Amino acid sequence: MIFLKSVLLIDDDPTALYVARNVLKRQNITEQIMTAQNGFEAISKLQAACSDPFYKEATPSLIIVDVKMPVMDGFQFVEAMQGLPLNPKPLVAMLTSSQNEYDIKRADMLGVDGYLGKPLTDEKLTEFLDACRERCLHD
Repeated sequence: MIFLKSVLLIDDDPTALYVARNVLKRQNITEQIMTAQNGFEAISKLQAACSDPFYKEATPSLIIVDVKMPVMDGFQFVEAMQGLPLNPKPLVAMLTSSQNEYDIKRADMLGVDGYLGKPLTDEKLTEFLDACRERCLHD
């Protein structure tokens, strides 16, 4: 398992945030877990991190974002995030109850690193991170 400096969870459902936070704590892969209730709030947090002189320390290593949210959904968030000067680029996983083929293809076209079904579980997180590590080793 890899260790991440911080993780940003984005979901409008408090229960989903609670479950995801508990999975991350059980896995003990990060010391810092940040949350946002929609994409707009998350973009604001990332913009603030980018303006911080120590932004590399303030930028999350992993972002787990819900697809369907009010104000700014997960797809809109990913599109907006791509315009930010994030370096290194965080891993992005979309977390959703939708298995709509169009949503999966759209996530892939946006360069999302993973598309995970709700609820987040230890197994899903481990499988996602293992797949990302494999890709990084082969790139």
